[in-house]
Amino acid sequence: MKLDDIDIRILEKLQENAMITAKELASEFALTTTPIYERIKKLQQSGIIKQYVALLDADLIGKSITVFINITIKDHHSEKRNEFVKRMEKLKEVVEFYHTSGSFDFLAKVRFSNIQEFRNFLVNELSSIHNISDIESQIVLEEIKYSTKIILDKTGL
Repeated sequence: MKLDDIDIRILEKLQENAMITAKELASEFALTTTPIYERIKKLQQSGIIKQYVALLDADLIGKSITVFINITIKDHHSEKRNEFVKRMEKLKEVVEFYHTSGSFDFLAKVRFSNIQEFRNFLVNELSSIHNISDIESQIVLEEIKYSTKIILDKTGL
């Protein structure tokens, strides 16, 4: 799907506030609601807009411990790799999971209420996955910048 300036502006506004209405967008862009609604519908159908979510405050819900875990696996054959990935995807504590280049094969972001919970996760959950050869964890001391926003520009479209 080819995006024009209005599509880009709509996406930027939705990334800032997914609850903004088509009416509010139309007013801001000096258009009627119908073309705005149709554009949003096309952006959803094309898969550019994957979903709408509520971003929660981890501290207020008691999940203030964030840990990044670098993982190296022993066997990289597709069957063993896919088995490892499926096991990781099932772990409820894993909120983000990436296949990476460099010294480690995967990066997982996990959240916990306390260090004991993290320890239990390492000992009981992660260590039960047989294809792991190395784990390195970094506990986040301070979240300095966090955003889900993707910067849009015409050069990449």
